[in-house]
Amino acid sequence: MATDHVLNVSIVTPQTTAWNGSALAIAVPGSKSPFQVLYNHAPIISALDVGVIKVSETDSTVTYYASKEGFVEVIHNTVSLIVNDLQKSTDIDAAAAEADLEAARERSESGDRGERLRARKDIAWAEARLRAIRLQREHA
Repeated sequence: MATDHVLNVSIVTPQTTAWNGSALAIAVPGSKSPFQVLYNHAPIISALDVGVIKVSETDSTVTYYASKEGFVEVIHNTVSLIVNDLQKSTDIDAAAAEADLEAARERSESGDRGERLRARKDIAWAEARLRAIRLQREHA
């Protein structure tokens, strides 16, 4: 693939610009369906669900991130993501994510409706973190 066929990608959270650079592709957890953005993708704005973002950089590095809900905009080969939280796969503590998953599963079986809904969100976040770790290891 020609190196001039790149995307300008920016991933921001409420706290910081988490990643900014050039990429050959980016895969995101769209709220209707996951999708991948390549050079000359049609303009789109989409909501994002909790899930995994895959960034394929121009130097052939592939990095996975666990992401909370947010939005993505693609226009003229510029991809802008705004997400509530983001963790790079290599920065995730697998043992903590496993513990969070177990605790959330226990909470999802008891308590009031609001607590069960919060527990389901926590389950999705823990599962996304664990999936990002697994995908990064498989890619290595």
